[in-house]
Amino acid sequence: MHVVRALATLAAELEAGQPPREALRRAAGDPPAWPRALACLRLDGDVAEALEADADGRPVLAHLAACWRVAADAGTGLAPAVVRLAESARTAEDARVDLEGQLAGPRATARLLALLPAVGISFGFLLGSDPLGWLLTQPLGRICLAVGAVLTAAGAWWTGRIAASVERLL
Repeated sequence: MHVVRALATLAAELEAGQPPREALRRAAGDPPAWPRALACLRLDGDVAEALEADADGRPVLAHLAACWRVAADAGTGLAPAVVRLAESARTAEDARVDLEGQLAGPRATARLLALLPAVGISFGFLLGSDPLGWLLTQPLGRICLAVGAVLTAAGAWWTGRIAASVERLL
């Protein structure tokens, strides 16, 4: 989210007519969204390369590095490219936040379903029976306990796998 805001600020700075290096410096934020690129600005180095180094875990910075490199080679066009990049980054961030919100319900349901066996055993105790005694001492109880534990673990694993596959799309 911090990088998306910094990218929007960079787009605004460039549209306002700031030189690219000054705009990058002013838009970085605190803490800086692209610390290596800021250090590179002070040392008058290759900004695109530094932005690529900053892109670890933040692929939008790799796209910014590509825009920077093309603009440096062509001598123009950085502002429109960064504006479009900032818009697409904002859209992607909104979609990610929306999907995370939609995943909250299934995750809560999975946690509730994982706790239901303990709730059932508690209700058994409240009704005056000894469900743990039966589950641990009777052969059929042991089979039910083993099957229930395997099914509960499989359900938790399966739900986690579904949620992880959706998160990878984010």
